[in-house]
Amino acid sequence: MGQPLRPLPLHPTGTALLCYSCKAQVSNEDCLNVENCRAAEEAWDRSGAVGLLTVISKGCSSNCVDDSQDYYVGKKNITCCDTDLCNASGAHALQPAAAILALLPALSLLLWGPRQL
Repeated sequence: MGQPLRPLPLHPTGTALLCYSCKAQVSNEDCLNVENCRAAEEAWDRSGAVGLLTVISKGCSSNCVDDSQDYYVGKKNITCCDTDLCNASGAHALQPAAAILALLPALSLLLWGPRQL
């Protein structure tokens, strides 16, 4: 058997899902365009991080598949959802980079000591 079937979006007949839409943005603030999806489309949100740079894309798709992968130099997340404007948050990949930035001062103190900063 193939992948399990996902339920169709719970919108009344003749209405479309609303989602945020953008391509290759570095901030959620740049992803506030609202798009009408077509029938049987879901909203998706893709965020990818390479080092400290995060790129966010959002939109509608009829074949969305949730996915998350960690790479040596970055991370990729794809999430699918089926309610209006459910793809609001594209900051999933920011969390690891923010944690690394927060730990850098402490790590430098441990490695080089306070006199060499």
